[in-house]
Amino acid sequence: MGEERFFLEGICDWKVLVPPTVYPPREDTQLLCRAISELSRHGGKAVEIGCGSGIVSIFLASLGWDVTSFDVNPYAVSATRGNLERHAFPSDRVEESGVGDGLQIPDDTELVVWNIPYLDRINENGGLAEQMEEVALSDIPDGGWGGALLDLLSKNPKSISPRIVVLLVLRTDPVSSSKISEWRARGWSCRALKSDRMGNEKIEVFGMWRTGFGEEATKIETCNSTMDEAMKLGDGGWKRVFSSMQSGGRGRRGAKWFSKEGGVFATWNLDSRLLENIPAGILQTSIGSLVSTELGAMMKWPNDIIAPDGRKMGGVLVESSEGDSIRVGVGLNRYGFDEEGISGSGWEETLGKVEAKEVFKKIDWSISSLFEDNGTLPSTSLESLISISWNALSGLLSEGTAVLVDGEVMRPVGLNDMGEIEAMGSNGQEVVRDLDGPEWLLES
Repeated sequence: MGEERFFLEGICDWKVLVPPTVYPPREDTQLLCRAISELSRHGGKAVEIGCGSGIVSIFLASLGWDVTSFDVNPYAVSATRGNLERHAFPSDRVEESGVGDGLQIPDDTELVVWNIPYLDRINENGGLAEQMEEVALSDIPDGGWGGALLDLLSKNPKSISPRIVVLLVLRTDPVSSSKISEWRARGWSCRALKSDRMGNEKIEVFGMWRTGFGEEATKIETCNSTMDEAMKLGDGGWKRVFSSMQSGGRGRRGAKWFSKEGGVFATWNLDSRLLENIPAGILQTSIGSLVSTELGAMMKWPNDIIAPDGRKMGGVLVESSEGDSIRVGVGLNRYGFDEEGISGSGWEETLGKVEAKEVFKKIDWSISSLFEDNGTLPSTSLESLISISWNALSGLLSEGTAVLVDGEVMRPVGLNDMGEIEAMGSNGQEVVRDLDGPEWLLES
């Protein structure tokens, strides 16, 4: 049995005993613990699956969590108990069990943590010790351990807290059998928290929760404007309203939005405190980037969703009033049209025959993953939102798109932290602040 040191500068410095066949603390363990340290709250019931040496359980307990630990390896169970006692934490809730092997999530659990084994399985016929070590290192096929955990959480949803948050360490390059897409398909939002490169592999920590904690959107067959309807929803929770038809939609600066039946017309109420850290311009461009990505389309600054040929497919509008929630409106065409000299595009030209409710779910998941406050995970950083926005804008700009400002053709070169375009012209770099002044020149 060897002794391992686990050190995070400014956070902890512990030593734990690690018997053979038990996974020791490594770089991925550090990545997970850093993500845990940055949660927006601590305290409550937590579960660690695959506890190994027990270092993550010790870390959770040191932050005030009431931890129950599980591992299928009896040596890991013994190590975790001993290491918890060594560092003066309770050791009576460590059980020999695992996902698919009798594990039951205790009632009222608020946080589940699992450093999922992500290596590809190579040894199926070794002895007992080799098999236990293989389980600690390797993912399983057909959905992976992540899919198995998702199945467990889905079997008896009434026994699982609707506000449960799951932290997983996953290999995303090359992609392992455990995939975020499986969670998304079953109505779970996902926020990337930490990532690192370990040789040729990329490892990431993700936080998952049920979108809106399972609360469905308010659905209306037809309305004047979903922006107006959203004002009636009240505060608190993930509030959104969705309609397939609206008669009085509006665009930026009060312009009328012509709504074709069968499209997506929806508004989300976001917490007004977002604007304390995120400028409205970045909020608008980052949501525009999410929508354009989900539609296989492109975004034109500041708020238009366009087809590859430059025809408008939809738009994003952000409104707020003092002391009120932020309203984010999204209007999208399903079908392309050419009427009265106005030509537009629709998502059937990029996604095919996808129903409006499915498009709404895609967008709802994306916006929730970045902006829903689930009470446990940290908010998405401004730097991440700027990066997401610029990546989406770059899809259009990479095709040679320029902007005409006061008669001068300029090349966009960046996006500042207010969501304003930075462009290069004859007099050097300038900031484009006037939303209506510039004319975009799209290469045909």
